[in-house]
Amino acid sequence: MPERRDLNMSDKDNNIFDLEGDALDEALMAAIEETEEEERAARELKAKENQERAEQARVTAIEQEERKAKIEKLRQSLPNEGRRYFLMAEDAECDESKNEAYVTGIVYGTCKKDDTVYLYRNDGRAVGTKILAVDEFNGQMFEPADEVSQKKARITIAIDYEKTGFTKDNAVPKFSVVTSVRPPVKGADGKTVIENPSLSGLMFRYPEFNRDKEYLNHLTTNIVNGRFLIPAMNAGNEADGGKKKLQLIMFTKKEDPDKRILPLFTDIQALYLWRKVFEGDQKPSVVVMSFLEAAKFIEKDGFDVALNPSGPVSVGLPSKAATELARLAQKIASGTKVNKETINDGSKVVVGVPRPGQETDDMRAALINYCRSNREIKKAGLLYMIREGKPSYLVIIDAPKGKESVLYAGLLAALKPHLKTIKKVDFSLMSEAPFAKDYFAKIPCDYSI
Repeated sequence: MPERRDLNMSDKDNNIFDLEGDALDEALMAAIEETEEEERAARELKAKENQERAEQARVTAIEQEERKAKIEKLRQSLPNEGRRYFLMAEDAECDESKNEAYVTGIVYGTCKKDDTVYLYRNDGRAVGTKILAVDEFNGQMFEPADEVSQKKARITIAIDYEKTGFTKDNAVPKFSVVTSVRPPVKGADGKTVIENPSLSGLMFRYPEFNRDKEYLNHLTTNIVNGRFLIPAMNAGNEADGGKKKLQLIMFTKKEDPDKRILPLFTDIQALYLWRKVFEGDQKPSVVVMSFLEAAKFIEKDGFDVALNPSGPVSVGLPSKAATELARLAQKIASGTKVNKETINDGSKVVVGVPRPGQETDDMRAALINYCRSNREIKKAGLLYMIREGKPSYLVIIDAPKGKESVLYAGLLAALKPHLKTIKKVDFSLMSEAPFAKDYFAKIPCDYSI
């Protein structure tokens, strides 16, 4: 007689079945078949899941390829394929007969022949131009190349000396910057893109030139006149009206945890390098501040300042230096080089070079065109002026006294269509502006014959 076994077939309901012989075999077979059926169903489910995952991966791969294709198409449609690069002029030679300038420096990024670029002179003036040739330095000499990256190079750029009023001696002053980054313009959302092309170009060479007084002068001038991005966190709402309050994000260093440092970012690319601030659940907002606005916080609380703390090159300003710059920023509202002078009516004013931009370019072009058709004007310059807190353009001309009224009227008619952000323009004869001789000894006239 077969051995009797007690089998616990169901722990769930605690029913015990006593089975013998064939009944036991059938139960075991049924259990095996049930197990195999479960395993088969599990395999089919897993295969189905794998197939679904594979299909999803295939769809995702297609979407990624389509996205890459769109990005590549967009990149190809951008000027210079969207490449950003900078070169600070260490040396330059000019050829007026060929309308060319040969600028030597280190290229940060990838620069190619035929690129559209901008020359940011150290007097604050920006000129659009084109790269005619690229020569790469091989350690001993310059050799022709189609492109150059992260190396010393000599680039040939086009300059219309007659139109710009430049000469071979002043077209590309030392520490000017050649870059693919255009002057700040309004985006599709109506907001002006934050860029500091000249400052960014200068900062790349900070480790080498931070003891050069002329270089530091240009660097600090660009800082004082810059507009920057600063991360900020929501600090609740104002009691009087529910307006959102933002608190600027600071950071500290391990060696001095009590000292707070205010980060200023020259552009959105530099901001994104500071990845850690964007990690976590609460993402910061980004505010835009001129250095003049940031100066209020710097001088009040004695912050250190870090420009682009995560690179590509960072420049730190201890609180003492930052405070001095803050005080300087409070004295000047605009212009790269500014002097307090007295106009012929005795009013105290601030004068300087107008900010780079399309409006300034259009004003200069209109000024030059008018002067060319009026040979009585020997020289002319477009300046920025603040008189009694009100901004205006200031046009200074070298012309015979007694004919200025007619010339001023003609100039006003030529310039008026281009007045956008600044609605007023003043005029003065060079002989009646006491600061003109000194000013134009440092900054070339926009027009001269």
